[in-house]
Amino acid sequence: MSSALGRPVRVGVFEHDPDAFKCFRNLPHKTCTRPGGEMEIVEMVMKLLNWDWEVVDTDKSFNVVNDFGNLMDDGNFSGIMGLLAEDKIDMSGLSIRITPERMKVAHFTFPIRYFQQVYIISRPPESDFRNFIFSTFSLEIWLLLLGAIILVASFRFLVNVFFLHHEGPKTSIGTRSLLEVYAMVVRQKTPLIIELYSGVILDGTMILLTMVMYIYYQSSMNSKLTAPSVAAVPFRHQDQLIDLLEHHKKYLTYYMDVPLEGSNRKNVRRLKKIQNTSRIVTHMDEKGLIMEMKKGGVFYSTYDIEFLPNAVSSWNKEQELTVIRDTTGIISYVAFGFSKSNKRLCNRFNKALVQVLPGIPRITLRPGYGRKKDAEDSMVKAKRTSLSLVKHLEQLFELYVIGMCCCVLVLLLEHVANRFWRSRREQTYVITGSETNLDKLKDLVRKMSTSTLRRIDRLDSTQTAQDSQREFHQELPAIPEDDDLDDSIFTISPTRF
Repeated sequence: MSSALGRPVRVGVFEHDPDAFKCFRNLPHKTCTRPGGEMEIVEMVMKLLNWDWEVVDTDKSFNVVNDFGNLMDDGNFSGIMGLLAEDKIDMSGLSIRITPERMKVAHFTFPIRYFQQVYIISRPPESDFRNFIFSTFSLEIWLLLLGAIILVASFRFLVNVFFLHHEGPKTSIGTRSLLEVYAMVVRQKTPLIIELYSGVILDGTMILLTMVMYIYYQSSMNSKLTAPSVAAVPFRHQDQLIDLLEHHKKYLTYYMDVPLEGSNRKNVRRLKKIQNTSRIVTHMDEKGLIMEMKKGGVFYSTYDIEFLPNAVSSWNKEQELTVIRDTTGIISYVAFGFSKSNKRLCNRFNKALVQVLPGIPRITLRPGYGRKKDAEDSMVKAKRTSLSLVKHLEQLFELYVIGMCCCVLVLLLEHVANRFWRSRREQTYVITGSETNLDKLKDLVRKMSTSTLRRIDRLDSTQTAQDSQREFHQELPAIPEDDDLDDSIFTISPTRF
């Protein structure tokens, strides 16, 4: 039975693996066991409608290949959409993404597939966990933890100085307060002397938070070392990709005259700016695109989400390509297109298509056609990980060396500072000591002078007394010697009493 057109329906198709490939050009007159997923759907609907139809190879007839239809500057469409708009074909044998612009020049059937934005890149290397020491927490968490330690240490310092009146240098008290809190965080023993209830509450809360933080850090670090390795994907969403493009860390590659579609208005503006400022490499064939992706290019396209159950999947093991599905991107409806003058034909096709819709996923996932892509992370098996200096402990060793260098530097600075202050003290002591000795010398000279003068005065007085006594004795008469008298010249007579 012929169609409503009175002639066979012209179905425009170009080779597109796995939707139309191999022997699809022989349909419907010759048998073709696997013409492609979408060609099988068209063949089933045509049999249900009992229509005559023919395949039009757009590559041979109109030189249209790998072009579903893009809006050009003159308002017309290229590719399959251009052929539909000009009635050169009656319907598209390949499903086309439905857009408001395309709906103005063609009619579309019920959506048969759902597409989402994808990015194909060269397979990234496995994630490197050499930074597992710091990568466990984000930068914000590390800063908050450092701030909490400083805050608690400051509180302990104020309590020790102004409430408990601890004696000693303020720097020593502050250092001890900081080390006590730090020791609490790393679960080391420290002499804690708590004399205030507020300090008990503060330290108790800090111990609770530290316990949770420590357990999480330890378990997270262990999981990074024991869990299977994952691919180090450079981006996962369009926003992250555009950031890399703006900083010239990545570049785009795609077919000629393929517009970039933003997932939101902001990204649309950013992509237009990138097209004028960033590097974009286009190719006419798939081989060139694969070579460009191997060099670091990012292929932008859309793909059936039925084939991509995971956000990051292995696109092709032999080619070592990885596909990233933008889970925040736009989900597009894909359907067969009919020319604007064939609305009745489209409606009748829809009635028969309803009977086939439930089985479409099974058709497109047939062996030899498309298949669900394996998750990229499942490509790497779990393996035993042994800590090594080069792969894991390199960062820890670097931290130890840096800490030792800082200690040596501080020790040298302290030695220089101590020598400086010691020399200052010695100079002060010499100056102060010399002044003291001079004063002592002056006092000694003054005392010696005073003693000498006093001695001279005493000698003078003694000499004068001796001279006077000598003169007195010289003036006295001589006393005759008498043997009968006492030797004493002062004899008292007993008769006088």
